[in-house]
Amino acid sequence: MLFEVFHRYDALDYISPWEQKIYSKILFDKELAESKKILDFLNQKYGKYKMLAAHCLFTDLFWRHKKKKINWLEKEIRL
Repeated sequence: MLFEVFHRYDALDYISPWEQKIYSKILFDKELAESKKILDFLNQKYGKYKMLAAHCLFTDLFWRHKKKKINWLEKEIRL
């Protein structure tokens, strides 16, 4: 949670089920991908900055949702 404060940009070892659904959709355009597959992808692509990259993906997604509704995301976040 406090990776930004402590500058632990590589601190991503676990993906919760609700995050797994969102990462699956934005990274692989699938309903559900294995957590290991998501972690491996982020580690391979972003290396020691994987947590920072994951945070940026979420931030960008929610900014885009704020400007224009994303239907599949609306169902997941239940706002």
